Amino acid sequence: MSGQAVVAAPRPVRDVTTWIVYAQSAVFGYFLYAFSPTVALMRDEQGYSRAVAALHGTGLAVGTVAGGLTASAIVRRLGRGPLLRIGSALIVAGLGLYIGFPVLWVTLLGATIAGLGGTYVMVGVNAFIPDHHGPAAPRAMTEAHGLATLVGLLGPLTIGGLVALGWGWRAGLLVSCVLFVIIEVVRGRDLAAYDGPHGHPDDEPGHAPRGPLPRRFWPALGVFACAVGAEFSLTLWGSDLLRERAGLGEAAAAAALVTIVGGMAIGRLGGGPVVTRLGAERVLVGSMVLALVGFALAWLTGSPVPVLLGMLLVGMGLGLQSPLGIARAVASTEGQVDRGAGLTSVAAGVASGVAPFLLAFVADRLGVHTAFLLVPLLTVVAIVLVRLFPVHPDGV
Repeated sequence: MSGQAVVAAPRPVRDVTTWIVYAQSAVFGYFLYAFSPTVALMRDEQGYSRAVAALHGTGLAVGTVAGGLTASAIVRRLGRGPLLRIGSALIVAGLGLYIGFPVLWVTLLGATIAGLGGTYVMVGVNAFIPDHHGPAAPRAMTEAHGLATLVGLLGPLTIGGLVALGWGWRAGLLVSCVLFVIIEVVRGRDLAAYDGPHGHPDDEPGHAPRGPLPRRFWPALGVFACAVGAEFSLTLWGSDLLRERAGLGEAAAAAALVTIVGGMAIGRLGGGPVVTRLGAERVLVGSMVLALVGFALAWLTGSPVPVLLGMLLVGMGLGLQSPLGIARAVASTEGQVDRGAGLTSVAAGVASGVAPFLLAFVADRLGVHTAFLLVPLLTVVAIVLVRLFPVHPDGV
């Protein structure tokens, strides 16, 4: 099996277009992981309950679902390059509302628009990589998501640092707006390079096939959704768990989310060669087991060092689950990569909206500690789906 994996996962070709896509994915990572701790900080600032504050995550998720449902139509009409550019513009506009107008309905609208733009970015990225890299897609996907997570490390650190300095959290999100503008300037006018065999409008040769998706796509999508639900639950409300279990203050807890994000970066950046050697399915199940071990350590102990170590292990386990989940889901579409990438965003939107909101709802009634049992539950469901509905090595 490992020999087949070596043949199926060669090194990606890192040309200029690929690096621009990687960079856009990385800035999205900064935005996403910087956004997460601001939800808890906004709750403290405005006096919201956890459930009300969690609506911002739900707004982000609504935008994600809308983006996933509409992205493939935009690709067919305009192309994948314009989709990536529209995504950058919408994130900038949404964050402008979110940070500029501290009124609940406006901040919810801003989060929704930012979620829509973020989905267009990631649908474009997640469809471009399989199109552009072919059999090297799993490794390229882990590299792109690993770089995004590595840059995302700066998000909670920046937010926590600015709060500690008394400057507030809003300036940290402005950084992502500036970076998205820079990327679009560097990208220039030539957007055709981002289309591939399955990225052209319908009236051009070589466009993606139409028709129903294969049955094996749907359980693969469920695995990815479970991974996203666990990841967003931890990044949105992990600071609350760190406050309660590790006794950290507001700024320290926000910054300490770097243990989760840092673990994810380690998992993704170090996971590419491991996937090549052992195969995607084995590594995926192993990453889920590691996440369960880390969660048990963080959940069962009450001292800062074990809790932070547990969070680091959870992050390392979660790190490979999303990129490998996307790669195996898109590989299951039999060429409908833009449609498959769009539906992964729909799944991500539903999971990232429902799971953190459910966790917050339970936490308001039973406490944060009990509510976080949702995370291992999602991971166990994902393991069952992987074992019952495997994707063959030549498909990932």
